[in-house]
Amino acid sequence: MEKFRKFHLTPRPATRVGAPLVEECFANLECRVVDTRMVTKYCFFVLEVVKAWIDPAVKNPRTIHHLGNGHFMVAGERIKLKSRAK
Repeated sequence: MEKFRKFHLTPRPATRVGAPLVEECFANLECRVVDTRMVTKYCFFVLEVVKAWIDPAVKNPRTIHHLGNGHFMVAGERIKLKSRAK
């Protein structure tokens, strides 16, 4: 919980996992670890999303994406294209 205090975030209880949700986030994913075989070699965990949350009051969320090596981007302009799916 010290990270919540450090970054002024509000923990909220999740319904399916023990870790808290973050009140200030537009979306939260509750996950459980399903495979740890690649942790030692790649530091890679395989997770299963067991519940997803969004804040329906947020109509156009600004999301931040980690690109690696300390680089991030904020999602840009929204566009809509006609779907070719039938």
